[in-house]
Amino acid sequence: MLLAKNMNSFIKLKFVAILFAVFLSSHNIEASRFLIPKDNNVIEVINQVESIDYIIPRDDIKVFVWNMYKGGKETWPEDFKRLIHGKDILLLQEVLTVPQMTQEIMKDVGRTYYLATSFIDKKRNFARTGVATASQYEPVRVGWQRSYYREPVIKTPKMVGVVEYDLSGTDKNLLTLNIHAINFVSTRKLKHMVKAALDEASRHDGPVVFGGDFNTWSKKKLRMLSSLMSSYGYKEVAFSQDGRMKTFGNILDHIYVRDLKVKKSVVYNSVEGSDHKAMEVHLAF
Repeated sequence: MLLAKNMNSFIKLKFVAILFAVFLSSHNIEASRFLIPKDNNVIEVINQVESIDYIIPRDDIKVFVWNMYKGGKETWPEDFKRLIHGKDILLLQEVLTVPQMTQEIMKDVGRTYYLATSFIDKKRNFARTGVATASQYEPVRVGWQRSYYREPVIKTPKMVGVVEYDLSGTDKNLLTLNIHAINFVSTRKLKHMVKAALDEASRHDGPVVFGGDFNTWSKKKLRMLSSLMSSYGYKEVAFSQDGRMKTFGNILDHIYVRDLKVKKSVVYNSVEGSDHKAMEVHLAF
């Protein structure tokens, strides 16, 4: 039985690797076109807003999470503008600094975007891609974690954005972890990336939101993630009408919280601006 399960996981990983190879071939992608930024060049600030000194209300923290497919869908600009309205914190994956996306971000005059760069694409006019955390509230701290393991063939890492904010009425700060997880790898390598972020957060004395695209495309990866998050004291946000993206029948995008109450959660099932569905959660500390 154990051998059968291991073979099933191997077959799935091999199939995903084949799909990845086909994707690379069809898009003429080779490792040499990607630059991995040095540590002092990972964070790119987009749409810098001056003098934002507000404090997030602790009793109603609106967090929006979305893998945006690099703005590649026709309705993305319209959906982006509409969905981000009224949100306190945005946790965005697959942000790409090409004109189509940066122009829309620059229209969002109230927020500063901190992009944790995974890699720089020489063939797209040195555009950066990665995860961006944005808010109208000034962060206490902005950091990042780069995955130890890299995607096969193209040898690019994945990123976790680490951004901390003040909360009103308390001396505790809110820590946000924004992940686009490593994909075409084993469960062990995915666990390594997630655990590193959890270890970072374990040093934080306060509430935590951990959200994004975890690339949990197998049941083994889903079980690992659920067990790991629980062991660190996190609870997963549930959705009543759940149309989140699936691969092999397994959900990829998740939001986990520590020391926070979930007041409301929603998946924007009808939005077609990305291959992933956007998620929103209202929290209280």
